[in-house]
Amino acid sequence: MLPVWKMIGFVLYVILYYSVLDAYTVWPVVSVKSVFFKVMPIMHLAFVVISTSTDDDIKVKSSKYRWSIAVGLIASVIGDCCAVFDEFFAILLFSIAHLFYICAFGIHPIGSGPLAASFAVAAVTFYFFLVHMVLMSALVKVMVVIYLLLLFIMAWRSMVVFHNEKSFDSFLAFLGSTSFIVMDAMFSFDMFHGSFNRAPFWVMLAYYVAQLGLALSACDSHSKSLTKYD
Repeated sequence: MLPVWKMIGFVLYVILYYSVLDAYTVWPVVSVKSVFFKVMPIMHLAFVVISTSTDDDIKVKSSKYRWSIAVGLIASVIGDCCAVFDEFFAILLFSIAHLFYICAFGIHPIGSGPLAASFAVAAVTFYFFLVHMVLMSALVKVMVVIYLLLLFIMAWRSMVVFHNEKSFDSFLAFLGSTSFIVMDAMFSFDMFHGSFNRAPFWVMLAYYVAQLGLALSACDSHSKSLTKYD
């Protein structure tokens, strides 16, 4: 199993984000300080994934899986930084992150048709209920549509892998993917449809849980199809 001490930094960085920025009921003021504390937990997860080695007493996932997750985490960090300056590039970077997560899960096995259809319906529902009526430029709206498409494809692929492998690691990946959907739904509602109690706290908690699940899925595996064998 992944040594617990490797995750202490992540927990401490999350605590620092909330305590230093007082990000419980209101969003922190955009600044270098707020961006720094926001991205540090994700940077730590990227470090953990990259540093995980077969020299440890850990059964590591394939190099492709591990590096795809690591690059996705790094793209997320850059996306968080870009959000300060330009929302288009932030959405673009998070789309790239989801694309790498999809590459980690792969396209085989395809899974059942009804399962794929259910995620397609969920994606369309998400768009029309939370995004469609929001005023934004055509370019940004196109980017949002692409982002949502990749987001739900990622969740679908993680569900297929979980159904096929039935391992704890694939469950963590599915938890992370679906937490992303929950986070984006809460964030969209908070930004465009009226806030709810402690929205900044719950949105960022879902975000950190999403990235944590994906990162942990790349650190310890007993799955047959995604594990690196010597």
